[in-house]
Amino acid sequence: MGRFQVRRVARILGKTAATGAVGGAAAGICLYNAKPGFERAVRFWCGAGPIVADYWWQRFCATDETDAEARFEKLNVKYAPHVRQIIEDLRGMFIKVGQVLSVRPEAVPDAIRAELRKLQDCAPPARWEAIKETLERDLGASIDDIFEHINPEPLGAASIGQAHLVKWKGQQAVVKVKYPDADEMLRADFWCLETLLWLLNKSEALSLVSLLRQQFEVELDYSQEAQNLEQAHAALSLAPDFRDRIAVPKPIPELTSGSVIGMSYLPGPKLETVLRARLEALGVDMKDRSFNDLLRAGQGAEPNFASSSSSSQPSWSSDLKSNSAEHQGPSALSSGWGRTVGRILGLDLSLSLVRIFVELKLRIRSFFVGSPVLVGNTSGGDYADLTAMLRLLLDVHGFQLFFCPFFNGDPHPGNILMLPDGRVGLIDFGQCKRITDKDREALAHLFAELASAPPDLDVSQAADERIARAFQATGVRSKNSEADFLAFLPRLFFCSIQSKWLEPGYLKGKLSRDRVETMPTHVIMVYRSAMLLRGLCLTMQHNISVADVWGVWASRWLDLHAPRST
Repeated sequence: MGRFQVRRVARILGKTAATGAVGGAAAGICLYNAKPGFERAVRFWCGAGPIVADYWWQRFCATDETDAEARFEKLNVKYAPHVRQIIEDLRGMFIKVGQVLSVRPEAVPDAIRAELRKLQDCAPPARWEAIKETLERDLGASIDDIFEHINPEPLGAASIGQAHLVKWKGQQAVVKVKYPDADEMLRADFWCLETLLWLLNKSEALSLVSLLRQQFEVELDYSQEAQNLEQAHAALSLAPDFRDRIAVPKPIPELTSGSVIGMSYLPGPKLETVLRARLEALGVDMKDRSFNDLLRAGQGAEPNFASSSSSSQPSWSSDLKSNSAEHQGPSALSSGWGRTVGRILGLDLSLSLVRIFVELKLRIRSFFVGSPVLVGNTSGGDYADLTAMLRLLLDVHGFQLFFCPFFNGDPHPGNILMLPDGRVGLIDFGQCKRITDKDREALAHLFAELASAPPDLDVSQAADERIARAFQATGVRSKNSEADFLAFLPRLFFCSIQSKWLEPGYLKGKLSRDRVETMPTHVIMVYRSAMLLRGLCLTMQHNISVADVWGVWASRWLDLHAPRST
């Protein structure tokens, strides 16, 4: 080939490459502007890419595994705020996944978990034009023809949709509308997360995120959520224990189609609003605080599923704070003076004294300020009403676990309403888990065993072995199958908090014996619900045993299904 031909080929290749680069850039710009999932992926990797590169570089420079771990620890501290910033900028499902990962120490380093616990639950609403377009497309008519009135301002906004108050056929109703790009954005978000964890070789976190993806994809199915709502409304309307005390929105089939769910309107403030007002009246700074983080903090901390032998304190003890809303619960007794009082009086009596002090402070403040301490209806502003309502919430979730087609795994106080007639309203049935009879039977045996052998009594080794076997029967597996560890962990999850658990080194000794390697999704959801409900009770200074309450429903279920139980 002559020199001229070489130059000609080079020019052609150069023009082709330039054209390809320009075309690729143009296509990328079009995708960035037209495809929200692609745009989010670009934003994600612009922030996460340099972090991944730094971890890879430090791994390459490390002389051995010990050196690599030391380098990674420094990077964890360095990049933890950046990780939270990326999540807060992207919001959406990143917020939910970050909140779940914040309580999974076996999957996420402590420094990063500490930042993830600061994530807030709020989500910005979508543009009204996009919501209007979805309503008219899926309901098949103009909103002026469907509704007598619709409020463009949402009642609430979440990561995949928002709810609007409407007037339909002379009555108030609610339409919940999924964002037009929710499906694409969720899948793009999880693709980014799973790719990131694969690049970092984080197998435990990758497995967890894959399970979360499957669960969150269920939330995208509004037809399934509408079915959940209908079944919950029917089950609780017929239950003698709850039909006059619990309200669930009644689904409206004419307003349910595609990405829209129509339901009756339940008036009243959210429980979260009432509890936040109560805490702020006590002088607690609730600004920029996640309520989920508050509930975990009120219990002292979250359990570390992994071995804590490599650290000076396990994650439970390291999260015992002293200067904030945590003074509402057992963590207020985790300081030196608090432990002394707890040892002398006992945890429950100590909390009773705290409760008296809190109520006295609220009444004094209310008297001098000249306005109610709490917001909402009169039935919800009274301490006795609030505590009775929290006990009712525990009961109804125990009923759901054993006698409903599914279990609601998200009893967040933002999904609980305080109705003017004194009933409690339950909304949002997107995070539900259908439990098989086999799994329900295993859970029933576990709660029955926990209720019969509470941790505040001296129980026999045989009782511990029965609890350990029952816990394993739910599908939980640990590395060493250590019986004492497997008996202690469900007590930690579901029983009332014990004073000795707050003693320095106690939990470390218990949790360092073994580590959980497998925990089924339905067990995780049941534990998460128990943690949220126990945390709500602790904001009212009640150290409740979820196992005692749910054990009653477990025993009822076992009595009815005795021929199939072993």
